[in-house]
Amino acid sequence: MKQDVVSFYNQMAWNEKAYEAWFARYGTPKEYALRLKKNPENKVSHYLRFMGDLKGKKLANLFGSKGNNAVCFALLGAEVTVVDISEENKKYAVELAHEANVNIEYIVSDVLAIPDEKKLAENDFILLELGVLHYFIDLEPLFKLVFQSLKYGGKLILRDYHPVVSKLLQGENELNAAGDYFQEEVIEEDVAYRVLLPEYHRNTVNKVKIRRWNIGEVVTAVSQAGFIINYLEEEKGIKWAMPYDTDDGIENRIPGLFTLVASKQNIKEF
Repeated sequence: MKQDVVSFYNQMAWNEKAYEAWFARYGTPKEYALRLKKNPENKVSHYLRFMGDLKGKKLANLFGSKGNNAVCFALLGAEVTVVDISEENKKYAVELAHEANVNIEYIVSDVLAIPDEKKLAENDFILLELGVLHYFIDLEPLFKLVFQSLKYGGKLILRDYHPVVSKLLQGENELNAAGDYFQEEVIEEDVAYRVLLPEYHRNTVNKVKIRRWNIGEVVTAVSQAGFIINYLEEEKGIKWAMPYDTDDGIENRIPGLFTLVASKQNIKEF
């Protein structure tokens, strides 16, 4: 299956009822903006330790969804661009930014097909966060784009679901290794916001097509794009993946998320 076909199906799914889902989960953009303005550092604290002072910095949030991170970064002084495939996501994000009294640029586009007049360049940071990589059937074009969109000294910050959970562990009542960590096929899955919709709408939204990656594939792809890998953290905690409570503490013994930080360095420095 080709990337443009996968992107077509995923764009359809994300353009159905995403605005309705964010409204149900976070309230009106005005209500959510008031909460974010009170403490923008809190929402993006995981990333700030790799960024430092954002005043005057240029940041691109690829697949920035409903714009809550982008708004927080803008509140902290960054010049922020979001690229996302969904008009529904843009609607909520633009309203959120307006209510927070900040400006963000929001480009609705397939990340790999950004119009020439909107091309990303000279960014200090590019963020990819939570459930992004699986929309690509080949990571090479993505990380090549990210590399080209950063200035020298700029950083890629990637945080995503750990493949031990997203690829290997499965189960409705208890987790077991029923998946395949090395599976390479494109699969079909519910769109992420489906669970936030009223029950009578859940069966009407299109599914997405995804390809899940293991850690080795991700690290290799980032390195081959020309990056210097600075940091890789595997994080405890998988409650987000579990539809039930557990008393055995498994969430503290299995990685649920990972964060990778990589920099674009001028080869003349080495």
